Formats: sequence, C-alpha cells, structure tokens
Amino acid sequence: MVSGRVARLLAIGAVTGLAAGLLGVGGGFVMVPAMVYLMKTPQREANGTSLAVIVPVAIVGATILGGGHQLNVEVGIALAVGAVGGAVVGARMTRRVSDIGLRRAFGIVAVVAGVVMIGDSVVRAVVGNIHIAGGLHPNGISLWLMALVVGAIAGVLSGLLGIGGGAIMVPAMTLLMGMSQHVAQGTSLLVIIPTAISGSITHFRMGNIRLETAAWLSGGGVVGAVGGAFLALASPDAILRLLFGGYLAFTGARMLQAPSTKVTQPTMASR
Repeated sequence: MVSGRVARLLAIGAVTGLAAGLLGVGGGFVMVPAMVYLMKTPQREANGTSLAVIVPVAIVGATILGGGHQLNVEVGIALAVGAVGGAVVGARMTRRVSDIGLRRAFGIVAVVAGVVMIGDSVVRAVVGNIHIAGGLHPNGISLWLMALVVGAIAGVLSGLLGIGGGAIMVPAMTLLMGMSQHVAQGTSLLVIIPTAISGSITHFRMGNIRLETAAWLSGGGVVGAVGGAFLALASPDAILRLLFGGYLAFTGARMLQAPSTKVTQPTMASR
C-alpha cells in the first residue's frame, strides 16, 4: 500500500514532468517549491534533489520532442558547453548563500523571465509576428558566443537554484536567437540533461540529495514528461509562450513570499 508521503512525491513528480515536457524546462520551478512547502524539505536538499530528478525527466521530454524534429543541435551543443561548467560553480555557491537568499534569487529569476515572455506574447498578438529583441539575429560565431554566455548563466542558476536552466535558455532562444517556442523548448530539454547531471553530481558530493525521495519523484516525473511532451507537440506556439510566461511569473511570486512554515530541519550535509 502506498503511503501518504509516497503518494505526494509521485504527484509532485507527475506535475513536474508534465510542466517539463509541456514547457521545455527541467521542472525545478514546480518541484523545489513543492518540496519546500509541502514536504518541509530544507532548501539546499530541495535544490539538489530536484536536479537529480530533472535528469530522467529531461531525457524523456527531449527524446519525444526530438522525434518531432523540434531541436536545434548546433545551438544545443554551444549552450551545453557553457552550462555544464556553470552548473558546478552554481552548486558550490549554495554553501555561501542562505536559504532565504536562495528562495529570493529563485523568485526574482522566475518573475523577470515570466514577465518578459508574457510581454513578448502580447507584442506578437498586437503588432504581429515580431519579438521584443527583433533586431537581434545572430548567426555563425556570434550565435555560438551568445549561446555560450547564455548557457553559462543558465548553468550557474541551475546549480545554485536547483532548476534545469530552461527558465533562462528558452526566453533567450526565442527573444534573442529568433527560434520558435517549440524548437527552443526541445533544445532546452536537450541541454538540461548534461547541465543537471553536472550540478547533481556536485550536490550529491555535498550531501544535498535524498536518493529515496529522488527515486519516487522520478517515477512520477517520467510519466508526466511523456504526457507533457506529446501535449507540447500538439499545442500552438503562442499558447506555449503564454503558458510558459504565466507559469514562471506565478511561481516566482510564490517563492518571493515568506514561507508559511519555518523549515528548521538540518540538511544532510550538516548532519
């Protein structure tokens, strides 16, 4: 018989996977708040465990979207090169940032990215098929350099905040590189795989990952990712863009609020 705790973990995993497959993110913006507020998990352990779960979820989502030809491998490689190193740096930075500092950083990043995506969607709906950074159309070396920088920033935030980095990469690819929402999301999931592996290894060595919790979350996450990825392939680009922006803004605002309960449990690294 499944316990209440396991049922909650499976449900959190399923919702995380659905968001990951549908929106092209790792799902950390769903999983981390849920673990902190619903499962009373310390912030650092929530971040580390989230990264571990993101790996199988992203693999499933990227495989399905890749089958639908919604990937840009060239940009993905450049993003991954920057992101993998950045994820290690970000994971190590968690030792120097307080729990409340991590929550606030998490919330600010989400709100800013969400507002930009919503604004871009409104501009497209009113003016036509243009985007806010319409003058930027990098190619060749400039495209690679931009992807490396974006990847490094996404990697640092991934390791620091326990997210896959899609919240940074997807807006950057659509707003700055001129990609469609579908291709940006598929490419994001592809890059998230090595990024999350890199960051989760560092978190594991620091004692920030609960393996049993990660296993149950992964079980639900993989199932949710399958449904989310197929739903993304069937959804219009504009709808995905609005959903993505609204999801980021709402979650970020939630994380900026004071926690309803004080999480005082020590992390595994401090035990």
